[in-house]
Amino acid sequence: MTVPHGVRDDVFLILLRAAQRGRTVMYGSIMRACGIPRGQITHNGKAIGDVVGAISEWTWESWGVYLSSIVVDKNTGFPGGGFFGLTGVPSKLKRNPAQWADNKLSDDEKAFIKKCQIDVFLWARESQLSISVSGLKARAKAAS
Repeated sequence: MTVPHGVRDDVFLILLRAAQRGRTVMYGSIMRACGIPRGQITHNGKAIGDVVGAISEWTWESWGVYLSSIVVDKNTGFPGGGFFGLTGVPSKLKRNPAQWADNKLSDDEKAFIKKCQIDVFLWARESQLSISVSGLKARAKAAS
């Protein structure tokens, strides 16, 4: 399967490799590795949360996992509040856009993220996705 248009394949590759190792990755590490400038908005008008959120929307639709659940803030150890704006998040945890900048999470939100992370780590180990890099493009191929 090809990484869809609009999803940064360099970021996807970092997340997939981290997931396969059973590790979280910090927003700042992704930004440094992929040349995404500090601050809220990237060079293409997207915040880092938008970049990883697009990946999660794709992985949720394709495999039923939120890959961005493993992207964490160095101070909290959890994703930002925008995570709870993703498609499929249980309605009791769903946040509206005005609440996405609030990175203080409830116990229920933290528990949901921990479950999502476990699901991602299991998926990454069992899915047998392989990555091939051609130039700057990374493509994921699912074994059927």
